[in-house]
Amino acid sequence: MKSKIKKLFKLMLKLAAVSVVLCIGVFILIWELFPFPIEHLDKWSVSPAVLDVKGRPLLSIVGSDDQWRIPVDMNEISPWLKLATIAVEDERFYNHFGVDLIAVMRATMQNLASGRIVSGASTLNMQLCRMMDNRPRSFKAKFIESFRAMQLNMLLDKDDILKLYLNTAPYGGNIRGVEAASLRYFWRHTKDLNLAQAALIAGLPQSPGRYRPDRNMEAAVKRQHIVLARMLKERMITKSQFEQAASGSIEICHQQTVQEAYHAAWYALSQRPEGGRTTIDLDIQKHVEQLAYEYLEQLPKDTELSIVVIDIAESAIISMVGSGNTSDIRDGQVNGALAKRSPGSTLKPFIYAAAFEAGRLNSDSTVYDIPISRAGWTPANFDKEFAGPIKVSEALQRSLNIPAILAAEEIGLARCCGTIQSAGISLPANSQSRGGLAIAVGGIEVSLLELTNAYATLGRDGIRKSPRIFTNQLTHESIALTGNVCRLISDILSSRQRCPAGMEAVASEDIPWFMWKTGTSSGRRDAWAVGHNRRYAIGVWIGRFRGTGRVDYVGAQAAEPLLAELFSLSELKALSEPPRAKPVLVNNPLPVPRELAQALKITSPSSGNTFLSYNGSVTVHASANREEGISWFLNGGLIENEMVSRLTLSAGKYELLCVDQKGQSSKIDFSVLNSFISD
Repeated sequence: MKSKIKKLFKLMLKLAAVSVVLCIGVFILIWELFPFPIEHLDKWSVSPAVLDVKGRPLLSIVGSDDQWRIPVDMNEISPWLKLATIAVEDERFYNHFGVDLIAVMRATMQNLASGRIVSGASTLNMQLCRMMDNRPRSFKAKFIESFRAMQLNMLLDKDDILKLYLNTAPYGGNIRGVEAASLRYFWRHTKDLNLAQAALIAGLPQSPGRYRPDRNMEAAVKRQHIVLARMLKERMITKSQFEQAASGSIEICHQQTVQEAYHAAWYALSQRPEGGRTTIDLDIQKHVEQLAYEYLEQLPKDTELSIVVIDIAESAIISMVGSGNTSDIRDGQVNGALAKRSPGSTLKPFIYAAAFEAGRLNSDSTVYDIPISRAGWTPANFDKEFAGPIKVSEALQRSLNIPAILAAEEIGLARCCGTIQSAGISLPANSQSRGGLAIAVGGIEVSLLELTNAYATLGRDGIRKSPRIFTNQLTHESIALTGNVCRLISDILSSRQRCPAGMEAVASEDIPWFMWKTGTSSGRRDAWAVGHNRRYAIGVWIGRFRGTGRVDYVGAQAAEPLLAELFSLSELKALSEPPRAKPVLVNNPLPVPRELAQALKITSPSSGNTFLSYNGSVTVHASANREEGISWFLNGGLIENEMVSRLTLSAGKYELLCVDQKGQSSKIDFSVLNSFISD
């Protein structure tokens, strides 16, 4: 009897061994026939996200599948969230092989006892495989999930599986992954979540629609308490931590509309559709926006403004304000920093820089502000007055038009446009023919971003760099101008030489150092103020997006005070004043304008003319071939210029002399005789 039992036992062992071998063989065969679809792990689209320089969120949009998903690495996920997820979803996650047999046995007994399914046994592996294949719930699907879960467990280590789950699980609506959930519900990165927030998010995947906190906060909090209780049971948290997290209030971020750096974020996304970490500094952006919006309230209604701030050394856009009111459904969506508009006189520094580089002018050279005419165009100054001979430094500070136009004419438009472009402003191919000499006074369109970057080139001692919006974005650099010329132009236009508008009451020693140039486009459509302090370059534009002018839109009045306030912000102040520039050697000075080069000549009266008086006097009209800069003398006595055209003279001989400021002269003689008329 005993021998029969032994034989039977041995047979059973053999059958068991054969069964095990057969099962292993079948398992291996199935494994080979149905390999794990590893490529499915990367099938989900990513939601582009834009962050500031310190990693703070600026903007995130849904991916191509209309899901909001932002993958993060394990070291960027809150430890509380990892523990909470394991506690509530798979407490033996690190000990099972993809399928938790203990959980399976427990769930089987509970379901049999109740006569219905009241408990599942899905591990994180199985849930991840279910999300990957999205099969209908059935025993067959459960078997496939279990098989795939074991495969997954052999392909990846536990931390990689947990990372995949946390980046894939649903957290309500179209929110996938813990980073998207953290940003949506708390507007913070998952690494910054506290215990209470982490527990709330960890509880969502069981029923995302039912527990979604922005729609059913009460249910979400109840589920959060279950998660915290599981963590306490698993000794992941202490009793005091449980009580503190369970009793604390939870505030949900119901609005995720971008308020700060709105246009900067969308500009970054347009440059790199996948998003990334930008150079925008939210701390500085907040100060710039606050100052801009407060200043905008002082301007006429329906006025818009744009601001760009560039870190000169890093060539990084650290702040951008596209419009004054992003909530405006029309104008608020326009990024004025990118719009092409007439820059007025803001290009004049580059015209003079080109002349300095060519050795044609320096700051002490004499230029002429006189009436001129070019092909029917008779340009004038803003105040309609002419200053005559004047130093370059004063002409640039006063933004006189004629000297800049004459300088551009003499050194050539090709050189002027080349200097403007090399400094960082893109011009159209036909800019010379389309703009002509009017380029010197804003006859071509530029954007605020490019114009500000050109002033950054001046602050960088002539090294031009392309502006960047992402921290890992490459920037190209080239030499545009010599450092001394840049320092000379900057010194002429600096607060060392003149007082900025709006700071007249400030003591001179308290005015920060910066250089700037204003501009006003034709028809007063655009008011500009752009400058640098060798640390930052700042540009301000004020006007209307629809392009209509207004009497208030004058650069020195509308834009310059705001620029001065921006440069006075502690975050944007210069670290030190720059060194003074050395004089520029002029080896080929500009010639005297042709209007002054012709010989001075009295055109009326003619020499030798005789006039007859009537009732003891006669009116003589005198004139010359030039009007400006001339002094008149009659018989050696100075005559007021306004009296020359109507000289009232008695009988006698006269000598009329006119002299210009260069010493040229013209002289004629004429006489007046008495006339006797009898009845």
